[in-house]
Amino acid sequence: MNLDSLLVCSDDRALRVLRKVLGELEIHVEQCDGPIDAAKRMAQRGYEAVIIDCKNEDNFALLTTVRSGQQNRKSMAIAIIDEQTSLQTAFKLGANFVVYKPISTERVKSSFRAARALMKRERRRSVRLPVDIPAYFRFQNGDGERATISGLSEGGISAQFPTSSGRKVGMVNCSFALPETTTVIDAKGMIAWQDARHRTGIQFATLSEASRQNLKDWLRSQSGEKHDPPIRCSLMGITFGGCFLRTQSPFPNHTRVELLLQGTNGSMKTEGKVRLMDPELGMGVEFLTRIYQQRRKLEHFITQMSASPEGIGEVLVEPEGLDWEDSAPGANRSLDPEADPLLELFRTGNTLDKHALLIELEKRSLAGSVPPNPELDLTATNVPLRSEPRTVVARPVEVWREGHEASHPETTSLIDVSQSGARVGGLVFHLKAGEFVHLVSDGVDAKFRVIWVGEPDTPQEGQIGLQSVSLDS
Repeated sequence: MNLDSLLVCSDDRALRVLRKVLGELEIHVEQCDGPIDAAKRMAQRGYEAVIIDCKNEDNFALLTTVRSGQQNRKSMAIAIIDEQTSLQTAFKLGANFVVYKPISTERVKSSFRAARALMKRERRRSVRLPVDIPAYFRFQNGDGERATISGLSEGGISAQFPTSSGRKVGMVNCSFALPETTTVIDAKGMIAWQDARHRTGIQFATLSEASRQNLKDWLRSQSGEKHDPPIRCSLMGITFGGCFLRTQSPFPNHTRVELLLQGTNGSMKTEGKVRLMDPELGMGVEFLTRIYQQRRKLEHFITQMSASPEGIGEVLVEPEGLDWEDSAPGANRSLDPEADPLLELFRTGNTLDKHALLIELEKRSLAGSVPPNPELDLTATNVPLRSEPRTVVARPVEVWREGHEASHPETTSLIDVSQSGARVGGLVFHLKAGEFVHLVSDGVDAKFRVIWVGEPDTPQEGQIGLQSVSLDS
C-alpha cells in the first residue's frame, strides 16, 4: 500500500530528484506549485507526508497550516531549506524532518528513509482493524461478561456488548486470543466511549511487554505492509541516561524508538525517545527504562561497553511512533539531568549550530579516552581521537588506491575516526574489502585496509570503513 504525500515545489530540478527518490520508496506524490493550492488540498484530505520547498515566507508559513488543520495535524511535515535558514525555526514551525538545499539524491534518500519508516508506523498506530474476536471482560464491580471485539488497534479496542447490558464505566480487564494463533492478550483499559448500539470503546491502560509486542507483530502481519529494516547507527557517546547516535537518517524529536545495542559481548534491546535531532549528525536518545530490573540490566550492559569500547558495535533503531503532544522530559525520572552530561546536552543542544554541537559531543564522549594514534592524526590538534566509539570529524581528505599508480586521488571527507580506524564518505570510485588505500591530509599520509563497503541504497552507500595499517609493515 503506497503512502501519500503532498509536494509543494515548483523547482524543476528538485522535482525530478524528489519524484525519483519518492517513487523508489513507494511514496505517491501529489504536486502543487504554491501555498494557496496546497492549503485547499490539505483542507480536503489527509496525507502521510507534506513536503514543502520553503523558498519564501509564504511557503515557510505553510508549515503552521499543516499543524493547524484536522486532516493533516499528524502528517510528517518535511521542510526543504537552504543552509542559511535556521534549522530551529523550521522545527518550531512544525517540521519533523529537514532536507538541505541544494537537493541531492543522497540527502533525500537519507531523510526519507527515516521518514517513510515513521510514516508507516504512524499509519499502523492509527488504523483500527475490523475483527470478530470473542473476549471476556471483568469490570470494577466484579461483574464479568462476554462480548465481541469488532475493532482492534495497538491502542485499544471497540467491543459489541449484548443489548441487555447496562452502561459501562471506569476500568475494565479484558482477555482474548489473537485469531489463528495461540497468543492470549490480557489487558487493562479505560472505557472511553459508548453509543446507542451498545458499542464500547476501550483504551488500553496496562499491557504487558509480551502482549504489546505480540499485538504489534500480529497487526503488522495483517496490514500486508513490507517491514522497513531498522536504521543502522554508530555510537558516538553513551551514559546510563541515553546515547547519541551518528546517522544520516535520524528520527525527529519526541519519536519513541526501540534500540538494539550491539557489542562483541552480546546485545540488548531497550526503549528510548529522541530528544535531540540534527539532520546531518544524528540523534540523541534518552533511555526510557520504566522497570527497575530493566534499568539495572541496561546499566550493567553500558558498564561493560564502557570498560571495553573496542567491542562496541552498531546500534539498530526502529521507530515506535511520535508523541505528538509531548514536550516534557522522558519517563526515566530516576536520573538527575544535571548529573548526566548527555541528558544535559539533549536539553540544551537544540540551540547549538552543528559546529558547536560537535564540540559539546566531543566533551561528552564515552569514557575510556586514550592517547591519539599518530597514524590517524588527520584531525585538528584540538580534537583528540579516542577509542571506540568513533569521534565525528568533518575534514577534507584525499583517498589514493594503492597499486593504482595511474589513477587520480579522490577528494572527499572523513565522517569519523577512532584509535584503530576511520570512516570516509562521498566516494565515487568502487573499492572492495581487503584493498589498501592511503588517506592524505595536511601532508600526513596514513595507510588503511578497507574492511567494509557501504551497500547501494543504504545509509552507508558511498562510504568505506577503514582499519589502520602501519606504514612500516
